[in-house]
Amino acid sequence: MSLFSEIEKSIERGFRHWTERLFGPAEASDLITLHRAILEEIETHVETVVRGRRVFPYARIVVTLTDADAGRRAVLESAFGERLGEDVAEALRGVGCEMPAGFAVEVRAVEGEAQTFDIRYFTAPAENRAAAAPVEPAPTAAPARLVVMKGKTEKPEYVLDRPRTNLGRLSELTDADQRVTRRNDVVFEEGGDDANATVSRKHAHIRRDGADYRLCDDGSEFGTRVFRDGRSIDVPAGNRRGEKLRPGDEIYLGRACLRFER
Repeated sequence: MSLFSEIEKSIERGFRHWTERLFGPAEASDLITLHRAILEEIETHVETVVRGRRVFPYARIVVTLTDADAGRRAVLESAFGERLGEDVAEALRGVGCEMPAGFAVEVRAVEGEAQTFDIRYFTAPAENRAAAAPVEPAPTAAPARLVVMKGKTEKPEYVLDRPRTNLGRLSELTDADQRVTRRNDVVFEEGGDDANATVSRKHAHIRRDGADYRLCDDGSEFGTRVFRDGRSIDVPAGNRRGEKLRPGDEIYLGRACLRFER
């Protein structure tokens, strides 16, 4: 489960009411999915130090949202510009996380690929922005990829070039009001074969953590495990850290299988 899971409901309700009032339910649905993905990415930078204290070491965050359409960029700025900083701070405080003085979140909307975002983290105080240097992940080679070994998907392999890649059955999951609650990036087709039937709709995700990739189970019915060096490693549901992946790992989602390659 997400670190923010217990307080995320109230934060998301507030964001949903805000965006539905401004843009209507259909537009709000996509914005909520993007909002959740941003919070989940920021979550990965919370650090646990001595005696279980949680700290967020960055004084300033810059979130850049991209879309090819100018009208859509205006929507993104309106939806996130006034709310995102407040929501991030509330989420961090809700889990007892200490934050630097002057903590601030800046939102930008620029032209680019639709529905993508980039987050930069700055350690300097907000008032010294001109001198602040972004904390960048260590340079890495080309993104890792997943090769489908067992089960039916749209493509034979997938590049892991996003901060988070969702794995599951069905391309979109909706709630009782038909609002999208999750989009899967690697989709095992409904009714594709027997292996696909063991993949939960919201099965697991892979999070890019600097130069590493970590596999997390999202409460699947038939479990998630990694087969490595002749042994099977269970990935416990609800463990936010997950299992660090290594080249050649075979990832089992129920009976469906993916190979992790670098």
